[in-house]
Amino acid sequence: MKSLGISIARDSLSAVLWEQTLSSSRMEGACAVACAEPYGSPADVARLAEEVRKIAGGGSLPAAVLSLPPAWTFLRRVSLPVTDLSRAKKMHIGDLEGNLPIEDEEILSDVLPSPPGEKGTFLAIAARRSSVEKVVETFTAAGFRLDRAITDHVSLLCAVLSLKRGFTGLVCSDRNDIVALRLSGGALASARQFPEAITEDPDELENGIRDLLGDDAQGDSPQASIVFGSLSSSLAAIVPHPDPFALPGAEGDASPLAYGAALSPFCGRETGGFSLRTSAEAETERGRRQSRVRIAAVAAAVAILAASGSLGIARWAGAKKVSRIRAEIRKEFTEAVPGVKAVQETAQIQAKVRSLSRQGKELGADVPEATSLLGLVSGALPKDGTVTVRELSIDSGRLKIAGDAGSATNVETFRTALVTAFGPERNVVVQESEGSAKGGNVRYTILIETGTNGRAS
Repeated sequence: MKSLGISIARDSLSAVLWEQTLSSSRMEGACAVACAEPYGSPADVARLAEEVRKIAGGGSLPAAVLSLPPAWTFLRRVSLPVTDLSRAKKMHIGDLEGNLPIEDEEILSDVLPSPPGEKGTFLAIAARRSSVEKVVETFTAAGFRLDRAITDHVSLLCAVLSLKRGFTGLVCSDRNDIVALRLSGGALASARQFPEAITEDPDELENGIRDLLGDDAQGDSPQASIVFGSLSSSLAAIVPHPDPFALPGAEGDASPLAYGAALSPFCGRETGGFSLRTSAEAETERGRRQSRVRIAAVAAAVAILAASGSLGIARWAGAKKVSRIRAEIRKEFTEAVPGVKAVQETAQIQAKVRSLSRQGKELGADVPEATSLLGLVSGALPKDGTVTVRELSIDSGRLKIAGDAGSATNVETFRTALVTAFGPERNVVVQESEGSAKGGNVRYTILIETGTNGRAS
């Protein structure tokens, strides 16, 4: 498999073509072009495409990973009431909205896996949506096939882990502004970024690195450190013996940021599949969701009619109540099946229940189970109204609940109540939880299926 990593710097655009197979891996080539304007113009991107084609040979270009510069990004550590990465990816946006110097609708973000011993705390990296989509459009127009957009922080992480798996220590880079990462067990624990001009204020840079490391008064340094480029002399006291990063093979002039970007598709476990998803990608995902069969209305109708049928057996057995019973059945049948004349009411409603039951089973809904599930959901809802349900649907035996909540904490409280209500034989996970810029509410989707609670779907 071939992967193309692209680094965007203020003065240059760089690319590394990497090939990896089950038995070997190697750098096929690298190239760079100077930028006519900061971070490259469309003409600069077109020139880079020409250089990459010389390396890649004929045909279409391999899938590319774009590494965005620190100047375009925002870093935030977020604490969430969840520990698994899949749910954190969907919930973290609520913590970013209102806390970044951009409009909430402009936030494009993702989170990285938590380091060992720091469950529930994640590093979120965000960028301005319009900026990312503009650069993606420019590279796509030049013929690049973009697989994902990441950031220099992720590229540096992949580059380090390619040589030192499970690395713990400090990583510094001056290749594109100044970026400092603190790694723990191969995971990115925290990060800081500084403009290049900070070298003129060495005290501020040193204080920023100490803050990143959480140093004590004596300024103890980490066990190890890796430097990309040169290390500022002001950091010599806290990073006394750094190891310079060296690219593998003979490609000494290749960009280490483009190198790390090229490796990112092969570091999915370490990066958690980090990617800043554009609107086009999100729209594709929404289309896939809408294409799935939704049977909420059928399930609800089946549940109501099934409940009515079971109540009828118990309540309508007495001969003295036949007249009242027929009137009630006629009224219920007319409301449930409008436009159909009620002649043999009991037989007709039972036939309708059986018909809807067959339809429900064909679509994956079990009628008696649907009735009991709806009752369990209702009982688990908080009484204070902080959580509302907009939609219930059953798909292949799985119950999906969608609605709104006052906060991510309210969603987790509701999930915990559902776990208690459904018991250990059911797996209850927050499949989606996204903050809303309007009103501060959180939109959520909870999936309930057979399994063991605590397992992410």
